[in-house]
Amino acid sequence: MKQEDFAIKNGKDWEKIHHSIFGDTIPKQCEWKNIEDIINILNKIGNVDASNHMFFPDGGGMDLDSVKKSHEKNCIELLTGITYIIKPKLLRFESIDKDFEWNYFRIECDNLKPSGVYKETQLDDYTEEVLELTPLKYINRSYWDENEYEGKRLPATARPLVRILKGSLVIFKKSSIYNHNSSTYDGRHEKLGVDGFRKHIIEAYKYIQEKK
Repeated sequence: MKQEDFAIKNGKDWEKIHHSIFGDTIPKQCEWKNIEDIINILNKIGNVDASNHMFFPDGGGMDLDSVKKSHEKNCIELLTGITYIIKPKLLRFESIDKDFEWNYFRIECDNLKPSGVYKETQLDDYTEEVLELTPLKYINRSYWDENEYEGKRLPATARPLVRILKGSLVIFKKSSIYNHNSSTYDGRHEKLGVDGFRKHIIEAYKYIQEKK
Protein backbone atom coordinates (compact mmCIF):
# COMPACT_ATOMS: atom_id res chain seq x y z
CA MET A 1 0.00 0.00 0.00
CA LYS A 2 1.30 3.44 -0.93
CA GLN A 3 2.14 5.77 1.93
CA GLU A 4 -0.56 8.23 0.87
CA ASP A 5 -3.19 5.48 0.72
CA PHE A 6 -2.15 4.12 4.10
CA ALA A 7 -2.38 7.59 5.67
CA ILE A 8 -5.96 7.96 4.39
CA LYS A 9 -6.96 4.50 5.62
CA ASN A 10 -5.19 5.01 8.95
CA GLY A 11 -6.93 8.35 9.44
CA LYS A 12 -10.31 6.73 8.90
CA ASP A 13 -9.42 3.83 11.23
CA TRP A 14 -8.27 6.25 13.93
CA GLU A 15 -11.53 8.18 13.69
CA LYS A 16 -13.56 4.95 13.87
CA ILE A 17 -11.64 3.96 16.99
CA HIS A 18 -12.61 7.26 18.61
CA HIS A 19 -16.28 6.72 17.81
CA SER A 20 -16.18 3.08 18.95
CA ILE A 21 -14.99 4.33 22.34
CA PHE A 22 -16.98 7.56 22.76
CA GLY A 23 -19.86 7.44 20.29
CA ASP A 24 -20.68 10.63 18.40
CA THR A 25 -19.42 13.08 21.04
CA ILE A 26 -15.64 13.14 21.48
CA PRO A 27 -14.67 14.62 24.87
CA LYS A 28 -11.78 17.01 25.37
CA GLN A 29 -10.35 14.67 27.99
CA CYS A 30 -11.30 11.36 29.57
CA GLU A 31 -9.81 9.00 32.16
CA TRP A 32 -10.27 5.32 33.03
CA LYS A 33 -8.94 3.74 36.22
CA ASN A 34 -10.69 0.36 36.24
CA ILE A 35 -8.36 -2.29 34.84
CA GLU A 36 -11.13 -3.97 32.83
CA ASP A 37 -12.01 -0.64 31.23
CA ILE A 38 -8.36 0.03 30.43
CA ILE A 39 -8.00 -3.38 28.77
CA ASN A 40 -11.19 -2.84 26.79
CA ILE A 41 -10.16 0.60 25.50
CA LEU A 42 -6.61 -0.46 24.61
CA ASN A 43 -7.93 -3.49 22.72
CA LYS A 44 -10.23 -1.24 20.68
CA ILE A 45 -7.06 0.61 19.66
CA GLY A 46 -4.79 -2.38 19.16
CA ASN A 47 -7.24 -4.69 17.41
CA VAL A 48 -7.37 -2.41 14.36
CA ASP A 49 -4.43 -3.46 12.20
CA ALA A 50 -1.56 -0.93 12.07
CA SER A 51 -3.71 1.72 13.74
CA ASN A 52 -1.26 3.07 16.28
CA HIS A 53 2.24 3.54 17.60
CA MET A 54 3.05 3.39 21.31
CA PHE A 55 5.97 5.31 22.84
CA PHE A 56 7.85 4.03 25.92
CA PRO A 57 8.93 6.10 28.94
CA ASP A 58 12.65 5.59 28.34
CA GLY A 59 12.49 6.08 24.57
CA GLY A 60 11.59 4.03 21.52
CA GLY A 61 8.23 2.59 20.59
CA MET A 62 6.22 -0.30 19.16
CA ASP A 63 2.78 -0.83 17.65
CA LEU A 64 0.24 -2.10 20.17
CA ASP A 65 -1.51 -5.27 18.93
CA SER A 66 -3.61 -6.34 21.91
CA VAL A 67 -3.84 -6.34 25.70
CA LYS A 68 -4.71 -8.94 28.33
CA LYS A 69 -4.49 -9.46 32.07
CA SER A 70 -1.14 -10.48 33.47
CA HIS A 71 -0.41 -13.20 36.00
CA GLU A 72 1.06 -10.41 38.11
CA LYS A 73 -1.53 -8.84 40.40
CA ASN A 74 -3.19 -5.67 39.06
CA CYS A 75 -1.04 -5.82 35.94
CA ILE A 76 -1.70 -6.16 32.23
CA GLU A 77 0.30 -7.39 29.26
CA LEU A 78 0.86 -5.15 26.27
CA LEU A 79 1.39 -7.38 23.23
CA THR A 80 3.52 -5.83 20.50
CA GLY A 81 5.46 -8.80 19.15
CA ILE A 82 7.30 -8.41 22.44
CA THR A 83 5.30 -8.75 25.66
CA TYR A 84 5.45 -5.85 28.11
CA ILE A 85 4.03 -6.02 31.63
CA ILE A 86 2.78 -2.84 33.27
CA LYS A 87 0.77 -1.96 36.36
CA PRO A 88 -1.63 0.67 35.01
CA LYS A 89 -2.66 3.51 37.31
CA LEU A 90 -4.92 5.13 34.73
CA LEU A 91 -5.51 5.57 31.02
CA ARG A 92 -6.03 9.14 29.83
CA PHE A 93 -7.39 10.42 26.51
CA GLU A 94 -6.44 13.87 25.22
CA SER A 95 -8.33 15.49 22.35
CA ILE A 96 -6.26 18.13 20.55
CA ASP A 97 -7.89 18.74 17.18
CA LYS A 98 -11.15 18.00 15.36
CA ASP A 99 -9.31 16.00 12.69
CA PHE A 100 -7.99 13.53 15.31
CA GLU A 101 -4.43 13.96 13.96
CA TRP A 102 -2.90 14.98 17.29
CA ASN A 103 -5.26 13.13 19.65
CA TYR A 104 -3.51 10.63 21.88
CA PHE A 105 -3.90 8.18 24.75
CA ARG A 106 -1.59 8.21 27.76
CA ILE A 107 -1.03 5.30 30.17
CA GLU A 108 0.23 6.23 33.62
CA CYS A 109 1.93 3.28 35.32
CA ASP A 110 2.23 2.47 39.00
CA ASN A 111 5.66 1.36 40.16
CA LEU A 112 6.48 -2.33 39.80
CA LYS A 113 9.01 -3.85 42.17
CA PRO A 114 12.01 -5.49 40.47
CA SER A 115 11.57 -9.26 40.22
CA GLY A 116 14.73 -10.01 42.20
CA VAL A 117 16.27 -11.91 39.28
CA TYR A 118 19.13 -9.43 39.09
CA LYS A 119 21.19 -8.46 42.12
CA GLU A 120 21.48 -4.86 41.04
CA THR A 121 18.70 -2.76 39.58
CA GLN A 122 19.44 0.91 39.19
CA LEU A 123 16.93 3.33 40.70
CA ASP A 124 16.55 5.07 37.34
CA ASP A 125 15.89 1.86 35.38
CA TYR A 126 12.55 1.96 33.60
CA THR A 127 12.51 -1.65 32.45
CA GLU A 128 13.62 -5.12 33.42
CA GLU A 129 13.99 -7.92 30.89
CA VAL A 130 13.31 -11.40 32.26
CA LEU A 131 12.50 -14.90 31.08
CA GLU A 132 9.29 -16.38 32.43
CA LEU A 133 9.72 -20.16 32.84
CA THR A 134 6.20 -20.69 34.16
CA PRO A 135 3.68 -18.09 35.34
CA LEU A 136 5.39 -15.75 37.84
CA LYS A 137 8.65 -17.73 37.86
CA TYR A 138 11.25 -15.38 36.39
CA ILE A 139 14.89 -16.08 35.57
CA ASN A 140 17.67 -14.27 33.73
CA ARG A 141 16.72 -13.29 30.17
CA SER A 142 19.97 -14.77 28.82
CA TYR A 143 18.64 -18.32 29.24
CA TRP A 144 16.24 -17.67 26.38
CA ASP A 145 19.17 -17.35 23.99
CA GLU A 146 20.76 -20.49 25.41
CA ASN A 147 17.43 -22.38 25.16
CA GLU A 148 18.15 -24.26 28.39
CA TYR A 149 18.09 -23.78 32.14
CA GLU A 150 19.85 -25.95 34.74
CA GLY A 151 20.86 -28.42 32.05
CA LYS A 152 17.35 -28.87 30.63
CA ARG A 153 15.65 -27.46 27.55
CA LEU A 154 13.29 -24.62 28.25
CA PRO A 155 9.64 -25.66 28.73
CA ALA A 156 6.99 -24.71 26.18
CA THR A 157 5.69 -22.15 28.66
CA ALA A 158 8.94 -20.17 28.62
CA ARG A 159 8.77 -16.67 27.12
CA PRO A 160 10.79 -13.45 27.35
CA LEU A 161 9.08 -10.49 29.00
CA VAL A 162 9.86 -6.83 29.56
CA ARG A 163 8.56 -5.46 32.85
CA ILE A 164 8.05 -1.69 32.79
CA LEU A 165 8.87 -0.65 36.34
CA LYS A 166 7.60 2.93 36.21
CA GLY A 167 6.70 5.83 33.96
CA SER A 168 4.15 6.53 31.26
CA LEU A 169 3.40 5.54 27.67
CA VAL A 170 1.58 7.44 24.94
CA ILE A 171 -0.26 6.14 21.88
CA PHE A 172 -0.66 8.14 18.69
CA LYS A 173 -2.12 7.39 15.29
CA LYS A 174 0.35 5.33 13.25
CA SER A 175 0.52 7.85 10.40
CA SER A 176 0.51 10.89 12.68
CA ILE A 177 2.88 13.82 12.30
CA TYR A 178 4.11 13.02 15.80
CA ASN A 179 5.06 9.46 14.87
CA HIS A 180 6.76 10.59 11.66
CA ASN A 181 9.11 12.81 13.67
CA SER A 182 11.93 10.48 14.77
CA SER A 183 12.99 12.86 17.55
CA THR A 184 9.83 11.97 19.48
CA TYR A 185 11.47 8.64 20.33
CA ASP A 186 13.31 10.46 23.13
CA GLY A 187 10.63 9.75 25.77
CA ARG A 188 9.67 13.44 26.00
CA HIS A 189 6.14 12.56 27.15
CA GLU A 190 7.67 11.09 30.31
CA LYS A 191 10.12 13.94 30.86
CA LEU A 192 7.51 16.67 30.38
CA GLY A 193 4.79 15.11 32.54
CA VAL A 194 1.03 15.08 31.88
CA ASP A 195 0.40 18.84 31.63
CA GLY A 196 3.75 19.72 30.08
CA PHE A 197 3.35 17.16 27.32
CA ARG A 198 -0.21 18.22 26.49
CA LYS A 199 1.05 21.82 26.22
CA HIS A 200 3.90 20.62 23.99
CA ILE A 201 1.47 18.84 21.65
CA ILE A 202 -0.88 21.83 21.49
CA GLU A 203 2.06 24.08 20.59
CA ALA A 204 3.19 21.63 17.89
CA TYR A 205 -0.34 21.50 16.49
CA LYS A 206 -0.59 25.32 16.39
CA TYR A 207 2.83 25.57 14.75
CA ILE A 208 1.82 23.18 11.97
CA GLN A 209 -1.48 25.03 11.49
CA GLU A 210 0.30 28.36 11.12
CA LYS A 211 2.58 26.91 8.43
CA LYS A 212 -0.35 25.81 6.27
